[in-house]
Amino acid sequence: MHLSKYTYISLLTIGLLAYAQALQAQQEFTMYHMPALSQSVYLNPANVPEHKVSITLPGTSVFVGFNNSALSVRSLMDKNGTVDYQKFIDGLSKSRNYLGMGLKTDLLNVRFKAANNFFSINSQVVNDFRFTYPRDLLGILQSGISDGYSLSGLGVHFNSYLEFGAGFTRVKPDSKWTYGARIKRLKGIANIQTKTSEIELTVDQNNLYNMDLTTNMEVNIGAGVDGDVYQTLDDLSNMNLSVNNASDVKQIVKTLNKGMAVDMGGTFQFTQKISFGASLINLGYINWNGFAQNRKINSTIRFDGVTLHNMGFKNNLDSITAQLDSIKAGFSDQFQNGMVTTYNPYRSWLPTQFFLSSHFQLSPRLKTSASLYAEFFNGISVGPVVGMNYRFGRVFNFTASWWAVRKSASNMGLGLIYKPWFGQVYLIMDNVLPASMVKVSDPGLNLNGLYLPYTVKNFNARLGMNIVFGKLREENRLPMMGLTKRNNAVRKYLYKPSYQ
Repeated sequence: MHLSKYTYISLLTIGLLAYAQALQAQQEFTMYHMPALSQSVYLNPANVPEHKVSITLPGTSVFVGFNNSALSVRSLMDKNGTVDYQKFIDGLSKSRNYLGMGLKTDLLNVRFKAANNFFSINSQVVNDFRFTYPRDLLGILQSGISDGYSLSGLGVHFNSYLEFGAGFTRVKPDSKWTYGARIKRLKGIANIQTKTSEIELTVDQNNLYNMDLTTNMEVNIGAGVDGDVYQTLDDLSNMNLSVNNASDVKQIVKTLNKGMAVDMGGTFQFTQKISFGASLINLGYINWNGFAQNRKINSTIRFDGVTLHNMGFKNNLDSITAQLDSIKAGFSDQFQNGMVTTYNPYRSWLPTQFFLSSHFQLSPRLKTSASLYAEFFNGISVGPVVGMNYRFGRVFNFTASWWAVRKSASNMGLGLIYKPWFGQVYLIMDNVLPASMVKVSDPGLNLNGLYLPYTVKNFNARLGMNIVFGKLREENRLPMMGLTKRNNAVRKYLYKPSYQ
């Protein structure tokens, strides 16, 4: 098999994206099965940690991620190395394909125990980018323009905001229920919202050089700046919206782009070994009242092709250049005539997530889980998640997970917590182990055995450190005094807890 240089670069790029891309997705399925971490409260506010006090200092917990609905080595080639671009295009959804990237950084996270409650405060910067595209967008690149195409669904969704949260978890020793909630104050940094995307390209079958591009789009753009000072996109391009120091945070806190969100969760201890849980995350919105720009485009642009004359190459080139300049000017005029720009405030909603889970304690050190996950963004995405958590003595905590969401089932994640005397150091990665690899060889490029992940579409990772104090006895972490009972007023363990 011989792969062209272009094909090799394409496959290598896809492999790197699928296996090691550095910028939310948004799902953190492995961490959901790691309640020992204070950060697990981001996915279920009812999770009970292992310590009475947990502190995360600024910048010491970072999440990065990438996910997509279709892009993988498998979608472009068979296991024998045969490349088939048409197979990739045919496998796309008509209008619901997407690429997603995310980045989250903790600025502060403090959680502490008081009586039968855990209280928490946190602040983090959240960035979430999603690009949606229809199948015909890539169909044009593969087959050229010979028929009508629909580009409806093409859009960009970007949300960047600062989060301030406060929460509690209630754990009563005489109750089977544990419940918790977090309320979050949001400050918008930047936003792009594609509300409407209807783009149709039609071709005159009597003259394939004549085409009409009909566009009906509505896009909102917001930023965390003073709308009286910065009024256009050109104004924004001359300033820095990044969060690098305390003065940047102070400027964003003053912004008029305010929002609210809530997280809710609960667990029920059905028996000494079986429990159930549920959580609803990111139910909220941001109102963009500072810099807010609304662009509506409703236009039809006519393209009649380029006329060639029998007058030699140079004269033809000069004629084509003049015609293209004229077409460009005409397109710009028609596009501008169909665009209406207003400056009205608008609201953007967060992608809400839902978990429904069951847990089984196989032994004092080994716990298994099975969950159902749903996300509400551009429709509903649903999939199963299973996990396993094992403790190696007092120093290591190991977690593995598998999940299947959005036509992607080859998703194996691993999480490791190392516990030195001062706290917790952890690394969590989804898709760290691809289900299979494919071997690519190209004698022309002196390649012999380039292995690429065959089915991987997503990659998420979180790296961080917590300072912790006050180890909780295992039996005090669960409702009903955990796995204990009283016998003649003396507490007796049903089986020995992990830690004494």
